[in-house]
Amino acid sequence: MKTNFKMLIAFLIAAFVVVFILFKFYKEKKSTVQQTAVTVISEKVDKSVPDSAVSFGYKCMWFAVKTTDKNRLAALLQLSNVSDCNWQVGIEKAYDDFVFITPAVGEWTLACGWGLPHGDSKESIAEVKKLLQVLSKEFGDAQFFCTHRVIEYHCWIKAQNGKVERVYSFSGESGENIVVEGEPTAAEKTMKLINTLSAEAKDDAYFEREDIVRPNEETVMKIAEHWSVDPSVLETRKDIAAGLGLLGSRMK
Repeated sequence: MKTNFKMLIAFLIAAFVVVFILFKFYKEKKSTVQQTAVTVISEKVDKSVPDSAVSFGYKCMWFAVKTTDKNRLAALLQLSNVSDCNWQVGIEKAYDDFVFITPAVGEWTLACGWGLPHGDSKESIAEVKKLLQVLSKEFGDAQFFCTHRVIEYHCWIKAQNGKVERVYSFSGESGENIVVEGEPTAAEKTMKLINTLSAEAKDDAYFEREDIVRPNEETVMKIAEHWSVDPSVLETRKDIAAGLGLLGSRMK
């Protein structure tokens, strides 16, 4: 009886392993097929044909700079292999380690993509701050945003006239802030954002407070809207003419 029971358990374990392997293979195959399909679509689109704005922002990082000079912005970001590119191809490539500089959105131009520094560590935030100092010294206002729902990481940084005035970054995965600098802006003061680096957070009771807000990707979009441009609603705007941006790679 015991032998039969052990054989049954062994059979169930083996069956589970087989199902798990098949499921993993299916997911990988499906992902490959989806990526191939996207690539085929991209290859069929002529990136030199101007098109209307495409929304983005989620699971991405971007700079918002108060300028309409996309070529100067590309130079200051040290992009190489720069070429004219429309929104559809540009945004798609932005999620594949390239950098897409959008056509002007009002007074602002956005540079987005996984080819930018991610701003998800102290070292990367320091790199972003240096870029913002350069950009804001040139154009007056420059900002950086990053959000990724998988690891629940959210960050926004603001600079004016060569000086970084505000940094806020939070990792939901660890439940801690990475860097918090400067005074909260008007938009942030409407929220009670968590600050695990504050003196208040030294008391364990701080983390039990119900009024404390842990940011999410929608928080990032709200801050972006108040500071400059919410990229997640670009497709709904009627003031953005069809046009071409720039696509390039950032020199490491």
